[in-house]
Amino acid sequence: MRKEGYIDNRGNYVRPGPDYQRLLMVALMNALAMLLAERMVSGLQFGSLLSLLLAALLFTVLNLSVKPVLQLAALPLTILTFGVFALVLNGFMLWLVVWLIPGCSVAGFGSAILASIVISLANLLITWIVGRL
Repeated sequence: MRKEGYIDNRGNYVRPGPDYQRLLMVALMNALAMLLAERMVSGLQFGSLLSLLLAALLFTVLNLSVKPVLQLAALPLTILTFGVFALVLNGFMLWLVVWLIPGCSVAGFGSAILASIVISLANLLITWIVGRL
């Protein structure tokens, strides 16, 4: 028997279960954003295209699985700092990805935070452009 999806409150059809095409699309958007961040932030470097793609895939998976738990745990600190700690958390996630993928490097934690800001803004722009197509 085939599982059926449902229509959400915005009128979009939602399929049950994991959506691997969407995961791949988000990973590619992250790769594009990371490439832009590498060009704009001098302390961030990816050794090759393969390391960039692996970093983008790992970044996507960690942002979907680990980051929500960290955000919940850090919620009091985020509220106390009026949201500034969220930037530190984003920088930590990028630093963790760069540390785990061989061939990638970041000069320091400040560069990771700056690069994560660039990645967030680039993803916002890419999502807006893709949504308008």
